[in-house]
Amino acid sequence: MKDKDTFFSKKNTIRCKGSLIDLSEPKIMGILNVTPDSFYDGGKFLSKKAIVEQAQKLIDEGADFIDIGAVSSRPGAEDIPQEEEIRRLDHALKTVRKAFPDLKEQGAKQL
Repeated sequence: MKDKDTFFSKKNTIRCKGSLIDLSEPKIMGILNVTPDSFYDGGKFLSKKAIVEQAQKLIDEGADFIDIGAVSSRPGAEDIPQEEEIRRLDHALKTVRKAFPDLKEQGAKQL
């Protein structure tokens, strides 16, 4: 396969909140789990301090995006009510936005 035939050799973009994100080069997504039962890091990032420290670490390590996980997808995880998932996500989003007011929703590298 020639370079010109790869996904990243084409001009690929996605629209996110009215802005175009260029996908012509690979992007890095950092994961911030705010679930008490995540299979990998369950319960580590529930406090505001832990959320901010992990978000800063992901930014420092070059994350273009931060995916905030508010419900566990591990095998055998219990279903939680939608209201609980929204509560967890809302807490984490408000915490990250307050700690990083210049962080754009389109990507962490756009500080």
